[in-house]
Amino acid sequence: MSSHLPISQEELKKILFDSKAIKENDWNEAQDNAHRRRRGIEEVLIERGFLNINYLYELISDYLQVPFINLRKRKLDHEVLNIIDEKTARKARAIPFALEKGKLKVAFVDPRNKEKLEMVKKVSKKKVDVFFTNYKNFLFASRLYQKNIQEELNQILDSKVLKVDGKPTEVEIPIIKIIDTILESALFDQASDIHIEALPDAVVIRFRVDGDLHDVVELPSSIHDAVVARIKILSNLRIDEHRVPQDGRFSFKIEDEEESVRVSVLPAFYGEKIVMRLMTDDAQNLSLEDLGFLQHNQDIMMRQINKPFGMILVVGPTGSGKTTTLYSILNILNTEEVNISTIEDPIEYGVHRVNQTQINPKAGYDFANGLRALLRQDPDIIMIGEIRDNDTAQVAVRAGLTGHLVLSTLHTNNATGAPPRLLDMGVEPFLVASTLNLVIAQRLVRRICLNCIESFKLNKDQLKALSKEFDLEAMFHRFKGLKVIESKVDSFADLTFYKGKGCSRCNSSGYSKRIAVLELLENTKKIQDCVIKSSSSSELKTIAKEDGMITIFEDGMQKVLLGMTTIEEVLRIKRE
Repeated sequence: MSSHLPISQEELKKILFDSKAIKENDWNEAQDNAHRRRRGIEEVLIERGFLNINYLYELISDYLQVPFINLRKRKLDHEVLNIIDEKTARKARAIPFALEKGKLKVAFVDPRNKEKLEMVKKVSKKKVDVFFTNYKNFLFASRLYQKNIQEELNQILDSKVLKVDGKPTEVEIPIIKIIDTILESALFDQASDIHIEALPDAVVIRFRVDGDLHDVVELPSSIHDAVVARIKILSNLRIDEHRVPQDGRFSFKIEDEEESVRVSVLPAFYGEKIVMRLMTDDAQNLSLEDLGFLQHNQDIMMRQINKPFGMILVVGPTGSGKTTTLYSILNILNTEEVNISTIEDPIEYGVHRVNQTQINPKAGYDFANGLRALLRQDPDIIMIGEIRDNDTAQVAVRAGLTGHLVLSTLHTNNATGAPPRLLDMGVEPFLVASTLNLVIAQRLVRRICLNCIESFKLNKDQLKALSKEFDLEAMFHRFKGLKVIESKVDSFADLTFYKGKGCSRCNSSGYSKRIAVLELLENTKKIQDCVIKSSSSSELKTIAKEDGMITIFEDGMQKVLLGMTTIEEVLRIKRE
């Protein structure tokens, strides 16, 4: 993937060397890695923790002598936005965000491009103050140009596209435009899934955004078969098969970026139901910080993934982001010195220079057989989609013991539930104790919308309600011990909490996107002793907390106090 920075690689190198952010050896390694994976070198440097994204853009801003503007933190007025039409804004990659004293303030992805500046001046007919923003900020702001999906689809359905074979009397529904509009709208709404459901009198389109599913638009039932046929054609599925489920995938381009879609078709009472999972690059290219790893957990993670062998497990219920975390770890480990192989069901994202294979149970190719085959492929790192059975568990543990780093997922509720689960699968305690490097348990909570965030303190009624959920005093002292709370704070009532008021940018929900709350169990000497004794999950948890483990709930409360999420979101996790 090409870089969207407004400076050359040589200029970036000079900036980073002058600021002493990196050394020559770090740059050369990152450059090789970026070339290997078709990524921008800045993405690799951020991923590896040499700098964070805000610092990078501050450095570039100083170099260009153009102020940087974070469009995600500004309320964008539609009147100002419409001074430049959508077509020009996308062509110039520029967003107008303020009008002051007759001057239009415009954020450019490439503020040095004079041709794009002249284009904006000509269209706006105003003097322009140039600001600098990054490409993701631009994409985020450009969503505000989007029309209401209902209006767009109604316009498409009302327009008559005439067939050219003979008399122009028959009307063909422009189904390609309908599918493109649905996909674009879902992408701009940052939906993870699109549901297309047949009802007796309509077709309902639903988007899953930040974990919640909501109705977006209803279309006439008469177009259902055409929509299904179009999606099947895109996914290389059989259009004449309506009795059995089918799975496929396809890609489409938007804003010069290619997006992948995984498709599932299921026969239902009123007609086939389609679910499309948007496999955006953003999901697999997240850094540990983006995922939700606070500094304490980042240090543990980096310490463990740099070990040459052993096993790292990510645990949690379905939909808790386990696979995304695994892919992020894979991207950090994806260097020239290692051979990485995966066996998945299905392959979620294509990762450049990683050998990915998908199980095929009908052909007898399951996780256990696939893993045995991978071990003959001279791997350094193996990623297994999920440890589901005793056979896979046995082979995976032995692979970790014999010089391979094994990454996988497991279905347990918390980190300390993973060792007993492996023991239940018939793995010997001494093998688990010597192989298991790290267990990451996670859940997803919604982030507070930064556009409408506000702070508050808990009143007496709220404190009373919370005291029924947990021991406030014990938690307060625990947080003081973890240095989450400043020493000058005397009680829970003095703590500051945050919430989103609700605005147009977050559809009045007060939330935007999601973040993981995490629990990392390191295999220390004390934990090894407990595993060898076949200790229970609760016993392991007690020892792990004494060893410094921060539980999922405690990590969530840290994120509450940092203004990342709300106390309601963390309580929801606690009650599960």
